[in-house]
Amino acid sequence: MTDVPDDRAVRPEPAEAPRQDQAAARPDGPAGETAGEAGTGAHADPGTSDAEEARLPGLDGAELAASALRAGGGDEPAYPGWAPAAPQLPADPGRLSDIDLAAAVIEGRTTVDATTARWILLLGEFDRRSLWLADGAASASAWLRRECRINAPTSTNLLTVARALRDLPATREAFSAGTISYDHVRAIAPAIGRGPARLDLARRADPIFARAAAWMTPRQVARVVSTWSDIAEA
Repeated sequence: MTDVPDDRAVRPEPAEAPRQDQAAARPDGPAGETAGEAGTGAHADPGTSDAEEARLPGLDGAELAASALRAGGGDEPAYPGWAPAAPQLPADPGRLSDIDLAAAVIEGRTTVDATTARWILLLGEFDRRSLWLADGAASASAWLRRECRINAPTSTNLLTVARALRDLPATREAFSAGTISYDHVRAIAPAIGRGPARLDLARRADPIFARAAAWMTPRQVARVVSTWSDIAEA
């Protein structure tokens, strides 16, 4: 029996250590962020978001309305994307812990508001093109009643909000993000009023209204807008 020479023996190749510049970057993270680095910020505390920092504590009623009147105009924010974030809602809420259940309720509400905003934006474009005319409807509101089975007062309010969003970019952006609700936008819409001078005032106050709506109820926002309107018309 012949022994195999040592120089022909099969030896395993040593594993090559990955280089630091070849570390896997997180797909949805910023350039140069590795998977380990990304993991430390995957669940950021929502309490430290920019929206929280942008709140206006101590301002309400006449003070907030006056602040809105003094606000200067700014660059219009980019038009929001059509699709809201995909919901991450549980199939069986009964299996969630108390903390996860509370978080899911908040997340679900945000998803509902963002989805509603998407539909309102679609409705606004449908109305702008007057597509209801080609379908033989007497008005956009009549088309909504017939095709979407929506009652008359509701269909009118939906169109009012859809038209107002064309001139309120900050409110439109907040609504599309799910930060504020349809009822908030409905409370802000009367600020537009009639005439170019009033529209210009409403556009300048729009960022203030959108920020206030992020921490006020719709009824509180309606009071602010009403007070603002009284001051604007004085």
